[in-house]
Amino acid sequence: MELGPPEATALHTEGIHPVAQLLEASARRIRDSIPCFTSFGPVTPLDEFAQRVWGETFARERVPVECRLTVYVTDEELDDLSEAVVEDLGLNRDGFSSVVDRKVVVGLHPISLEDPENEFYRQFVGHHEEAVGSGA
Repeated sequence: MELGPPEATALHTEGIHPVAQLLEASARRIRDSIPCFTSFGPVTPLDEFAQRVWGETFARERVPVECRLTVYVTDEELDDLSEAVVEDLGLNRDGFSSVVDRKVVVGLHPISLEDPENEFYRQFVGHHEEAVGSGA
């Protein structure tokens, strides 16, 4: 979810960003044991492009920030999660969130577990499947 321009202290805060907590709570509301994790920071492709084009002359704090929720869910759970995120963010059709009090961009991005770049996600899914298999 792209949050737009960063707040003055957003990139320097410790702990979990409040929007990340909200997204994780949305996932837990669907099913308490949904394997998920969140991340927060500059929109990576935009940051990488800006660094490549403008190098050190580009102020990194100008790059929009994003909050990412990664989940391992069924299609049905994804539908439920999408509805929960819209509700929890107070999101309207124009992308304005009454909770965050700004326009946000929310999207879905499938992750291929076969892609070598996604080793972290394979480990994430493997850990979850082991826990489910052991009854944890």
